[in-house]
Amino acid sequence: MGLYCPLGFHGTWAHLGTAGDLRNDERALLRAMEMLEASRRVRMREAEAFAAHRRAEKARQRRTPPRAQVRYLYGPRWPGPQGKPVMLAEVGRLWAEFAPRPFPDVPREDKSALAWLDASLAGCVSVYLANGGSLDAGRRRVVTEQVPALRRQLPRLGYRSGFPEAFGYFHDLIKMTELVANSLSEGLAGVERERLGPGPAGAEPGRNPAISGS
Repeated sequence: MGLYCPLGFHGTWAHLGTAGDLRNDERALLRAMEMLEASRRVRMREAEAFAAHRRAEKARQRRTPPRAQVRYLYGPRWPGPQGKPVMLAEVGRLWAEFAPRPFPDVPREDKSALAWLDASLAGCVSVYLANGGSLDAGRRRVVTEQVPALRRQLPRLGYRSGFPEAFGYFHDLIKMTELVANSLSEGLAGVERERLGPGPAGAEPGRNPAISGS
């Protein structure tokens, strides 16, 4: 399974820990490995479907994939079974660490913009958790539209900027909001349907019954 950590090392380890005492219980460790491998198989199928879709799109002179598809495929999330509740739990774990932190020192010329992005996005994360993993349409737009704006600010806070705490603070906020966006996204459903074709009556849309249990 190599370095497959779809939620990052700490997030992935936290989720696998729900299988039991991974350090002392061999059966718990085996359950955790099965959880991880099931997710990895789904991720590999998604990557294959996306690659085939992109080849077809390039043949139609559509060279740039939609930003939402790229964010979903390569951003933090848990592919496969129980993906949404796993991501909800991870957002909750990250929020418990993030919420007590004070607003960091930032460049004076960027303070107003960063404070607004912080309030907007952190507010969406808080509401998402309070609602048990859902957001209204307006807050969904805030998440999908404002995360790129915050990401553009990060280089101004990074190496040699003198604001390492701010970089870490907003990096963590981006990760939470991307998890929120990915947990609410329709993901690659259209891509997978195009790649795999419709299943028989009663089958889950976009799933190939020949591989869905692999």
